[in-house]
Amino acid sequence: MLQENGLMNAFTVDLEDWFQGLTSTNPLVDQWPAFESRVVQATQRLLALLNEQQVKATFFVLGYVADAHPDLVEMIYSQGHEIGVHGYYHRFVTRLTADEFAQELDQTIEVIYKITGQSPIGHRAPYFSLNSSTPWAFDILESRGFLYDSSVFPIRSTLYGFPEAPRFPYKVGGHQLFEFPATTMSIAGIKWPIAGGFYNRALPYAMIRHGIRQTNKQGEPAIIYVHPWELDTEQVYSQVTIRERITHYHGRRSLQKKLRQLLSEFQFGTLQELMLQMAASVEYQPDELTVIST
Repeated sequence: MLQENGLMNAFTVDLEDWFQGLTSTNPLVDQWPAFESRVVQATQRLLALLNEQQVKATFFVLGYVADAHPDLVEMIYSQGHEIGVHGYYHRFVTRLTADEFAQELDQTIEVIYKITGQSPIGHRAPYFSLNSSTPWAFDILESRGFLYDSSVFPIRSTLYGFPEAPRFPYKVGGHQLFEFPATTMSIAGIKWPIAGGFYNRALPYAMIRHGIRQTNKQGEPAIIYVHPWELDTEQVYSQVTIRERITHYHGRRSLQKKLRQLLSEFQFGTLQELMLQMAASVEYQPDELTVIST
């Protein structure tokens, strides 16, 4: 449990282009160069909002985007934001072998180091796709020098989720890694997602506020995430499916206003800052911490 006057929440960004997420275009890697890239202008809009609200965030960068747009990653880093790893091709970790996962990590670490001169210490799997079937991923992350992960969504869904995981940050059993799960709200004993993405676009702001307040009242930090493409209201989306028009485009026009209100009402910082604060807290020492055995 964190002190009430401490850093309570982390704002995170999954840095990927619109065609690299949970879309029909994701598997078409050979065709990615032909799609209109909109990640630069969308990220610039998000950076302007963060600068306006004087908030530093953690950007989990897709290796493919870093290779294609090194100047964008350099811009993010130069503005004081933290750079983490988000895989290379945005693939479910549950569908990769351990060697494939390690290769994507190494590719992305290398390109980030070339741009920033720093080795990243934070990781988020695409689609929050670490769960009880991927214990080897934590071994690989620790072997590459990562200090924390934020790949667990403690819910059950048809596409992802680790419902057995704790709702709040914890140390991974048998490791020194901190895990920062995406934030959920408890209603009648059921965990409901409110952490970001589609949920922040679709839910009324009052519910998002209530969920973060509920989390903070328990002395725990909220972990919020967003994708730059969610702020891109000018995109013509004729290339996507009907389902994608709902999951990827619904609520975009209201998101910037929600984020501005969120960033003004709650205190946010990077996951690195939060990790350092938690590491210094007696409540988060290994002997006092609930862990999940791997």
